[in-house]
Amino acid sequence: MAFPYVIAWLVYGAAGLGCCLVWWRMTRNIRHAGWRDLLRGVVVVLIVTPWYAGDSLEFFAPALVVLLMDLLLVGAKSGMQGGVALLVSTFLMLVALTVRGWRRRD
Repeated sequence: MAFPYVIAWLVYGAAGLGCCLVWWRMTRNIRHAGWRDLLRGVVVVLIVTPWYAGDSLEFFAPALVVLLMDLLLVGAKSGMQGGVALLVSTFLMLVALTVRGWRRRD
């Protein structure tokens, strides 16, 4: 891997962590724990889900960026690779929140 690629991911990770922390502070006043956790989970999924960038299986990019670039450049028919990754990540986040909610009630 190229050194600038690793530096770019480190910068993106630090910025993503900062955005998540700001979002955590913004949603702390939501009293309903289910809605608060759902909003936090959606933002985390959008920020941290990686996916393959282009045809190369060597480099990753944020799945949201891959989805938007595919929709803009390729079109809606064949440009949904990043969307599938986001859907799977969102589903796994919802399963985790459901299990967590069940465990809280016990």
